[in-house]
Amino acid sequence: MKTTCTHVIGTVLLALGCLAAAARGETPKRGGLVLQFDDGWTSWRSLTAPALARAGGRATAFVNNQYIHNGRITFEDLRALQNDFGWEIGTHTYTHLNAVRYAQQHGVKEWTDALLLRSVSELREAGLKVGNLVFPFNAYSPELGRAALDHGVGSYRRADPFALADGRRDDGSVPGTAIDLTRYVPLAVLKQWVDMAHERGQVLFLYGHRVLPDDAFVTGRVTRVSAHELLAEADVILPQGEDVVLVPDIARRSPAGSVGSLAVAEGRRISTPESGPDLTRLTAPGATFLIGPAYGTRLSDFVGLIGYAAERLPFYTVAEIVAGRHEASAPKTGEPK
Repeated sequence: MKTTCTHVIGTVLLALGCLAAAARGETPKRGGLVLQFDDGWTSWRSLTAPALARAGGRATAFVNNQYIHNGRITFEDLRALQNDFGWEIGTHTYTHLNAVRYAQQHGVKEWTDALLLRSVSELREAGLKVGNLVFPFNAYSPELGRAALDHGVGSYRRADPFALADGRRDDGSVPGTAIDLTRYVPLAVLKQWVDMAHERGQVLFLYGHRVLPDDAFVTGRVTRVSAHELLAEADVILPQGEDVVLVPDIARRSPAGSVGSLAVAEGRRISTPESGPDLTRLTAPGATFLIGPAYGTRLSDFVGLIGYAAERLPFYTVAEIVAGRHEASAPKTGEPK
């Protein structure tokens, strides 16, 4: 009864909020945005969460316990995200091993005990309210998904090129589209997705790893392009200490995504592997290219996304989607989608 009452109260409050927004001449919010971050980084607390809070948003952080023990993030960081910023904390399993391969070698029970439940237990002992899961590399099997659900871990993510949905799927999963540089999506396209989520009353599920300052990335203008080489307008200095990738044209989202493993960046010349895609199909002279960490998102792009979304969509965590908190903003029967 408590859950039902809470849901009704939430529905009423959302309806009142929509009426108030309409009276002010604003666009009433509906649909939703779920932002998810994987692994575990101190910048979640220092950079990402404050940026989201300024937009009135929050996210779900799926943490790998190994990253806590090697100092990439702390239990204190995670408690602050949960208690101060309203984030949900989920598990990314105890280590970052491929779950499907591990289960094939050791069995589903061993994976459940050693990698899933060990992670959940340790996180909960640290004061974190863990209820959901993301498999490393998004590698899962229906059997592993059922095993997680059978042990009270409420949902897991399945990667999609375009993750717009009504909520959790019948198999217990939620969808997700990456916003990392390695699966680059232009800000203009992300805004179109936000508009579609608002118009249809559906939820947009996006995930990444790290939001980084713009100076962690390099941009430049393409002056000449051949199959595996770009000539930039000015000298290019690659970010150091990172696995960097190339987005040949920041205005395009191509099936090839970004181009990894840059062979050479010397002066104005950027060369890519012969085994890589034909750059002439991905960019042209006059385009702007972007180089940066494979699992990073530019802060300016992230701020542009959440600022635009905040005017149209409510923010939800995965746990709130699983609990049906978003259903109050979905189109009712007979409404246009």
